[in-house]
This record gives sequence, structure tokens and C-alpha cells, in this order.
Amino acid sequence: MPGADAPMTPAQLRWRCRRGMRELDVLLERYLTACWPVAGAAERQAFAELLELSDPDLAGLCLGRAPASGVRGRVLGDITQGRRRELSGGGPVYECDPAGGPLPGAGP
Repeated sequence: MPGADAPMTPAQLRWRCRRGMRELDVLLERYLTACWPVAGAAERQAFAELLELSDPDLAGLCLGRAPASGVRGRVLGDITQGRRRELSGGGPVYECDPAGGPLPGAGP
């Protein structure tokens, strides 16, 4: 087992991204996939620190209910902006809806 000062591997981080809230799982895993590989040391440290927070505290930060600044604020921006870009990209929002059309039972 790595020492307390050793950085977490991507596999360890992916495991830590698994939370009690599915919404957080998705946001955190997307950040890990898209941003982690190109993040600097400060951003990686801030992300690892965010993973140590409780689900309610982390959700509050992601929803803008609690202020965040500096490196932590930038990482949170990357986490939440990825979600906004996906939803506003004009493509399908749900993986199960590859055509981008209405889902069954969604109305006219």
C-alpha cells in the first residue's frame, strides 16, 4: 500500500469517484477521464482533496451552494462546466438516446 504522501493512481481515484450520489459519480468520473490526464500538479491535488469531502459537502460545492476559489474553484469549474457543455452541445443527452429524439413517455 502506498504511503500517505504518495499520490493516488488513476485507478484509486476512479474508485474514490464512486459516491453515494449517482450525479456525483458521473461528474467526478467525467472529470477524471477528460481533465485529469492534462491537469497540473495543483489541480490534481485539489481534485484528490475534493474526493475526501463528504457527499453533501461536495454536492454543495458542485451546485454552487458553497463558495470555492483558487485552484479548488478552477477544478470545480472544470467538473461542472463539463456537464453544462454536454447538455448544451445539441447532441443526445442520454446515452440510451443516440438519435437525440424524445424518450418514450416524454410526451409529444
